[in-house]
Amino acid sequence: MSSKRKRKKSRTNQARTKRTPRYSALSVRQRDKYDRTTNLITDVRGRKGSWPELLRKHHLASRTARKYGGRDLLGGGRGNPVRASKSDRRVRDLLFPMATGDVPIRTRSSRDATKLSDYYNDREKLLYGKLSMAEFEAKWRGVRITGKEVLADAGAILEMADADVLKMENLYASVESTE
Repeated sequence: MSSKRKRKKSRTNQARTKRTPRYSALSVRQRDKYDRTTNLITDVRGRKGSWPELLRKHHLASRTARKYGGRDLLGGGRGNPVRASKSDRRVRDLLFPMATGDVPIRTRSSRDATKLSDYYNDREKLLYGKLSMAEFEAKWRGVRITGKEVLADAGAILEMADADVLKMENLYASVESTE
């Protein structure tokens, strides 16, 4: 048997990792499960509990979590603990702060999602008087997330809050399609 055949034969026996479904092709119900799986992966990465506890917390079955978690969930077979990959490229629909209000965007970067979360936490501190205008502007002036500069004008943010434009019930946006 030639060496070419041996290589080809050995490749066919390798385990293949299943790809996660395309986010744009998911139904609303499936997107909800995808988002809960994203939160599950974040909690697994942060060691917030055991695998069964986290599944119960996020209302997911192990099979569903594996389906939507794909290559971001590792281990779990033959007595090995389930763990999350170190980084991910999962699709997230987030709200981005602009001068006109919070605009929905879609990102694949967990780093951008974390930065936006930090921004919104600081904005809440600004609105409740726990962070001064100067500190907020110094921290966020010139900061770019997903290639766009965040709104760092504390005066404009306070005016928007007085006009009831800023409604932060949920950081994750409900976006149909922005691509």
